[in-house]
This record gives sequence, structure tokens and C-alpha cells, in this order.
Amino acid sequence: MVLKLRDDWPLLRGKIHFDTATTGAAPASTLKIMGEYVADVTAMFRGERPWQSGTADWAKRRLNSKKLFAEVIGGGEEEVAFIPNATAGINTALSMVPVKRGSNIVCTNLSYPMTATVVNKQRDRGARPKFIKNKKGVVTLEQFEKAVNDRTAAVVVDQPSWFNGYLHDLKGLAEVCHAHGAKLVVDGTQCVGSLAWEADRWGVDFVATSTYKWLMGGHYGQSAGFLFVSKPNIDATQPVYVGEKTLPPEVGERNTIDEFTLYDYTPRKGIERIEVFPRQEISYVAVENSMRVLLAHGKKAVERQVRDVDNALIEELTKRHFRLQTPREEERRIYVNVQVPDYKAVGEKLLARNIYVAPRIGGLRISPHFYNTEEEAVALVKALREVTKPR
Repeated sequence: MVLKLRDDWPLLRGKIHFDTATTGAAPASTLKIMGEYVADVTAMFRGERPWQSGTADWAKRRLNSKKLFAEVIGGGEEEVAFIPNATAGINTALSMVPVKRGSNIVCTNLSYPMTATVVNKQRDRGARPKFIKNKKGVVTLEQFEKAVNDRTAAVVVDQPSWFNGYLHDLKGLAEVCHAHGAKLVVDGTQCVGSLAWEADRWGVDFVATSTYKWLMGGHYGQSAGFLFVSKPNIDATQPVYVGEKTLPPEVGERNTIDEFTLYDYTPRKGIERIEVFPRQEISYVAVENSMRVLLAHGKKAVERQVRDVDNALIEELTKRHFRLQTPREEERRIYVNVQVPDYKAVGEKLLARNIYVAPRIGGLRISPHFYNTEEEAVALVKALREVTKPR
């Protein structure tokens, strides 16, 4: 059964957008709100609206985005911080993980290059990265069980793998981590908004995400991010950086208006101590509306639609004898990578037909959202077969 959409997506008109893993399509209501925001701020600078207080309503919507994200991720509002993007979130999370010289951090070679770079940076703190090699696009829980030990400070994974959509068992992985006193750090950018997350129930310690993919927050250039931090980790350690929100509110206000008393440093309690200067108001206003749209459809219904489209892709690709770089089992993937010869050129041919996919690691990454349909999956595979036929 096709999920009935509660909004319009202008980008989808006359096109098949199977590239949400690069950038998600934004609903029409979000595009409208972005325009209204820019118009309000422009009017304020023209002197046509009250100075500063003229955008107070937008500030409230920005703050409300935390509440909505908490619902999306399956946690509490008090566990959500504003961050610049997912990479900043992974940096923040690892800086909050106690690392002793001689400890190790476990990662995989399915990780996005920036995630791996942040892990490698921990060498400066005396930690040794341990990269588990995938087997046919899969890293099993058993491989993690062998790699994680009492000297492991953290396990860092992408959920899912950025190039083939492989999903880790986060609940099982959290149990492995916590049995050894390690933290589980997740870059969830590639599925927060498509998977029905239950971060608190699964026992995940940190989840970072950007807003421009499955959260449908608009263009990459205006992206912002969220960091979920489970309650036990919030006040346990302070990130390596500090900023405006790190201080108790009364201290910050007093020192910018009345006096200077900052001869000592005591961070505030709560999630705001992680936030340096969390502005990017238009980004949060945009994603706040898109998350309203997402949640109006229901998290489980959204995931079901994505998986149904995935299943249709797998069925059609298998029927046409294409080779997959993604597990066939539904519970082990959230999008698909298919091997094709000259995959970059094939991607260009599909683009010429207004079909959006992405060339990734020897194949084409096909990444649907709930605005895609099984009929579009069939049409995509039909077009793929046509452009790969030998002349």
C-alpha cells in the first residue's frame, strides 16, 4: 500500500529522485517557510520590522526543532544539542569519551571518510584505531565482539554504511560496547528520518546527524545538525571546546551586559553545555517544518514505505540479474547499491532521463525516501537495463 503524502515535493515533478543519501527533497511547505523567513529578516534590516525582536517567532520554531528531533530519534528533548553538522557532532562525541594512552577505538572500513578521519585523529590522544574490514559489504556483530575489549574507549559506526546502505545491529552493538565500558558513537545522517529510531531503548550513547538528507532540511550549503547524547553522558565530561552556551545563563548575561567576573570556569549542567554558538536559525526553522511533515506520516509508516520501495528494487534488480553490493535481507539494509560496468557513465545516462542516483564504490547507490514509490523502483530498473544493454 502506497503511503499517502501530506505535502507536495516540487523537486519530484517529472523526475525520479532516488538520491536522498546525497540530498533529500524538501516539501513545498518547507520551501515556503524558508522564503518567509528570508523576507522577515530582510524586512528587519530595511527597518520595516522591529529590530531584533522582529524574528522572535522564528526563534521559537528553531527551539521547537529540538523537541521534534527528540521524537524522530527516540530520545528526550534534554538529550538533543544543536551542532553545525554531523562531522562536528562526531568530533564532539569523541572528545567527550575518556581516552587513555594505549586504549583503542573500533571503526570499520564501511565508514564515511570523514568519520574515519575523526577516528584517526584520536591518535593524538594516545588511542589506537582498529578498523574492521567488511566482508562483501557487511560487518557482523561477531566481528565487533572479537575486536572490542576492555581497552576499547569507543566504537564508531555509520548507520547505515554510506555507500551500500548496510544496517548495523545498534542494540546488540551497544550491549557489546557497554560490557567493556566503551561508548557507542553513531553517525546517523544516512538514515535519521527514514529508520524508526529508538536511540534510548537501543542504548546508543551518541548520535550525530546533519539536516539535509532524510530530515529534508534543504540544501547542503544551509545545513545544520543535531547531536543526541544519552543522559548519563551529558554531564560526565565536557567537550574540548567551550562557548556561549557552555556557561550558566546568568553568568553569560551578566558578563556581556553588567560586569566581568570570568576569572574561573564552571560549565553549566545539561545539554546546552555542548553548544558553542548554535545559530543557523533558517536551517533549524526549515528542518523543524520538515520534521513536522515527517512525523505527521508516522515514523513506522515512513520506514515501511522506504523498505517496500527497497524490496521492489531488490526484486527487480535480482530478476534482471544485476549484482548487488547490499544484503538482500530487509532488516540488514535501508537502501541499495548495484554494480554496473562504467557506473559513472551509466549514472550520467540516467540523469539525462531525469533519474537521480549516485555513483559510489563500483556501483550506483539508490536511496529512496517515503516520497518514492514501488512503481518508480520498477521504472528505474527498466531504465537501468536499457542504458546498460550492449549495442
